[in-house]
Amino acid sequence: MFENTADDLILEKLLILYTLNKIEEEVSESQLTQVILDTGVMNYFSLMVLLPKMLESKFITTSTKSGTVLYSITQSGLEVIIYFQNRIPDFFKKKIDTFLKENREELLSSQIKKQASYSMHLDSEYLVTLIIIKGRKNIMSLNISVETELEAKELCRKWNYGYLDKYPMILDILNT
Repeated sequence: MFENTADDLILEKLLILYTLNKIEEEVSESQLTQVILDTGVMNYFSLMVLLPKMLESKFITTSTKSGTVLYSITQSGLEVIIYFQNRIPDFFKKKIDTFLKENREELLSSQIKKQASYSMHLDSEYLVTLIIIKGRKNIMSLNISVETELEAKELCRKWNYGYLDKYPMILDILNT
């Protein structure tokens, strides 16, 4: 049904590497799929077949953050794209570059990140700052005073491991 030549497979792998390199951030499978499909550089089935092969070849890697699998290019993948980028037709590169330029903010806006830090405040208090960032916007920022450094560290630790669950709970509390 979908027969790809060896050259087609090489081009498709290079397109995935090129895309991940241009995004410059870890992205979810759905974000990567959105770029690939919206630019029309390859079909969904080819992408789904190639991702595990590229992971196995160590050209791309995954990490899991808050239950979401994120893809990024490895050093080996970066070396491949540097050496073989000239094998990607310019019109494919232009499609990807244009899409990312026009849609980068929207594409990455679905990513939610967190920050947690603390500092000494006054003489015997610590100020803990807990932040949630969606895309490039702070959507929640909390400042909490605690009495000990141990409490501050514990709040930061708990925030880092449960911020996605805590955010809707905090909103529910504030909305009641």
